[in-house]
Amino acid sequence: MSTRSLLFLLLFVLAIFLAAKFDVPTQVKIGVTNLIYGDEMRGIKGFQVSVDVPNPELEKDGLRREEVLQELTAKIEKAGIKILPDEEWRKTPGKPVLNATIQAAKLEKQNYQYTVTIEVTKSEAENSAPGSEKRKTIWATYEMGEGDVSDIRTNINEITGVFLKARSGG
Repeated sequence: MSTRSLLFLLLFVLAIFLAAKFDVPTQVKIGVTNLIYGDEMRGIKGFQVSVDVPNPELEKDGLRREEVLQELTAKIEKAGIKILPDEEWRKTPGKPVLNATIQAAKLEKQNYQYTVTIEVTKSEAENSAPGSEKRKTIWATYEMGEGDVSDIRTNINEITGVFLKARSGG
């Protein structure tokens, strides 16, 4: 192997190590979404938060929608973002919603193949009738994985961190 090839290989391995260590793909994803939607999302002072866990087996294995909602709400409030009660949310322009969805298919015992999505949406029309309003997504990200309920919770925490970094402009 020539010296040039060896040097190239060494630099390539170093680049991969640094990209993984500093989570470059996530930083790039945050940067791109901030370029496109950053100002609009940072202009939102508060959200109504919802969580969808459509697979009842997850609830039986310990991932309860109410607990995920409480944990998500606590993290968002701790970051200084207001959680809007229904009455205030109805009066807020755009009626912003932060929705977390956990889709999961059971593999064996308590293991799942899953996708966790966090999406921020706003109403397109201000004076539309309840239930008939069209919503547009202004920010979204997701992560996929395989594991048990604790792995899913870890993934929810990580993806919430991505949202908070994006929201803060980080």
